[in-house]
Amino acid sequence: MTIDGEAAVQITATPLAHPEARPATKRRKAGQRTWPCERPEIGVYLRRRREALGLTQEEVALAASTTLSSLRKWEAGLRNPSVEGLAAWCRVLNPPDWMLRKITSLALGGLDNLRAEMSPPVVGADDLDHLEAFSGPAYYLGFPQLDVLAANTAARQLVPGLIPADVGADRPANVVEWIMTESARELVVNWKDTAIRAIHALRVMGPGTVPQSRLDEIFNSCYSQSPVEFKRFFTTDPAETSDSDDLIIRNPLSGTVERYTYRTLRPMGPMRPYELVQLARSTTAG
Repeated sequence: MTIDGEAAVQITATPLAHPEARPATKRRKAGQRTWPCERPEIGVYLRRRREALGLTQEEVALAASTTLSSLRKWEAGLRNPSVEGLAAWCRVLNPPDWMLRKITSLALGGLDNLRAEMSPPVVGADDLDHLEAFSGPAYYLGFPQLDVLAANTAARQLVPGLIPADVGADRPANVVEWIMTESARELVVNWKDTAIRAIHALRVMGPGTVPQSRLDEIFNSCYSQSPVEFKRFFTTDPAETSDSDDLIIRNPLSGTVERYTYRTLRPMGPMRPYELVQLARSTTAG
């Protein structure tokens, strides 16, 4: 593999044969499927970001002060950018925090690689106290597999089905698995868009950080609940269905339809192996 510039970014991921998600293939074990996802290539994430912004390769190359030929090779995984080239690329596309962190991890050879452990972390009593201090719904989620590790009282009241698994359960509760349940369909007004976003998030963020066996476990659970819909959602980009990330919920206590925005916050001091997700009632009409 050739590299632009003297200060080279070392990336070991294998180039993709095809950039798009592929449907599931059957495993040899009866009743099991494996769900191939995109490998963790820097070019994959930044290509998707460029397309989501509606920019052409020519526009990005010009803004990043690089050649069109180099940009095309970066996106295809055929050539790695220099440190300066990668920084310029990211400045132009301004990727969201999770994407920038994963790109940085790949560029630095695994530092801060968000590696998901097979066993979910235990949330301490102090952190549970902090979670309960929020008046609105809040969760601790294992990232990026989206396991539900803790939920405060407000979250349990708003979304009764999305709570941590019991102690000693075979595996943790999971946002992506839950969104395909009947209870989620009844509660979430914009269920289809929300399901597509959740599945896409795991399909894009998971490879390289979540073991393939865990990805298959989650996706097979989703598939078992609604095979046709899940296969369609698995290959759908959220940008094709909605330009809003809002969550619209029919409040189970009042029966009113409420719109929520959500924010994912990563504890920095002290560092934690999970992230805080807060829901806030939107004051915007519509």
